[in-house]
Amino acid sequence: MAKGCQLRDALPAKHKRYKGLLWKPFCYTDHMNEQCFFCKIQHDDNAVLYENSLLFLVLDGFPVSPGHGLLVPKRHVANLSDVTADEWRTYYLSIQESIKAIELTDLKAIYTAFFEKATSDIGKWFNRRALEHPHLGMKPDAHNHGLNDGTAAGRTVDHLHWHIIPRYAGDMADPRGGIRYVIPEMGNYKTPRA
Repeated sequence: MAKGCQLRDALPAKHKRYKGLLWKPFCYTDHMNEQCFFCKIQHDDNAVLYENSLLFLVLDGFPVSPGHGLLVPKRHVANLSDVTADEWRTYYLSIQESIKAIELTDLKAIYTAFFEKATSDIGKWFNRRALEHPHLGMKPDAHNHGLNDGTAAGRTVDHLHWHIIPRYAGDMADPRGGIRYVIPEMGNYKTPRA
């Protein structure tokens, strides 16, 4: 294990096979952006929970719910239209493996470390909320999946990333509409309208 991997130590032994199986098989150094957060973090042994030859998984530093993960191409690619067929197939196959990796991770240990190392009040707020979440450490009942394909869609880092957001029964009064709530008044299509 690499030196200083306290967050990776939060993984149970049966999960460490994800880390060892394909750990850093190669690097897209020709297709990286030195200023890109995701291009840099993919080499951080403390951050990556799962990876394969094309993608890696990290937890979102501003989690919507405990276990909010980001599945990211290793190659610097900004838009979904730029993803190769191999990357897209690998996304499909990696989503379930990523969910398993998240579920096997000691989220309390990770969010505690995130909270202690947060460099902003907003980062502390999100991680405190994750630590106080009544379902922390429980298996989710469902997931929301998606990506923000462009700045107008809400993307804040110009490197494509797939959100895996765990959901729990009762985490909101009426979850109908799910991702449709990116435009709040359009979320619940069952609401009567004049």
